[in-house]
Amino acid sequence: MMRRRLSLLEAVLLAVLLAMVAATAWGEAAVTGDILFVRKVPGTADVPPAIFNHWKHRVQFKCYACHNDKVGFEMKAGATPITMDAMEEEKYCGACHKGKPAFKVNFETCIRCHRK
Repeated sequence: MMRRRLSLLEAVLLAVLLAMVAATAWGEAAVTGDILFVRKVPGTADVPPAIFNHWKHRVQFKCYACHNDKVGFEMKAGATPITMDAMEEEKYCGACHKGKPAFKVNFETCIRCHRK
């Protein structure tokens, strides 16, 4: 029996399909899209949840840049209890968003993440 070679388009489509299957198997629903951080703290209903653009960060950094013991993000979306206090201690988003290399997290920059 003669084996047929995949065209470039077929190979790309197969790679995308395999990536989607792998993402689903890892429980990553938002590998490339936005992640909505649902607020779980009582009395904060008036503050919109933070929206994290995963793809914007993912094209610049490898997964382990954020998903490690120092920064603290779990691999499953929503599994990490992020607080503003922890970010001020330079954990989670605050590891980079302390003024360098990214914009500082403070009351003047709230709407960059907390938007409706």
